[in-house]
Amino acid sequence: MKIHRSMYPWLAWLCLIWILSSLPSQDLPSIKVIGIDKVAHIAIYAILGLLIIPWLKQMKISGKSSLYVYVALMLLAAFDEMHQTFIPGRSVSIFDWFANSIGLSLAYLVFRLKHDRS
Repeated sequence: MKIHRSMYPWLAWLCLIWILSSLPSQDLPSIKVIGIDKVAHIAIYAILGLLIIPWLKQMKISGKSSLYVYVALMLLAAFDEMHQTFIPGRSVSIFDWFANSIGLSLAYLVFRLKHDRS
């Protein structure tokens, strides 16, 4: 598979997500605002979903195929949640995964709205 320049931003972001989710909980800042972590999950994965749009366009991926890409990202988000069971002080959260999926869904909606116009 040829690596296209449009892959670099979303692959780098994906690596950053993996690194951050690999940090033990005591290394993370504690913010005492209810629900802020879910907002962060939505934002982080929405950014991932938006960063992948140029690659989808370059590869001419649309329709059901683009949906499959976003579903694959949701599965990757689930895998990322599961990998946290091996990190001290971290655990799997279905609610975090749900927030991740909301972020990806919002990005997919943006992609579809922009793609359907062009």
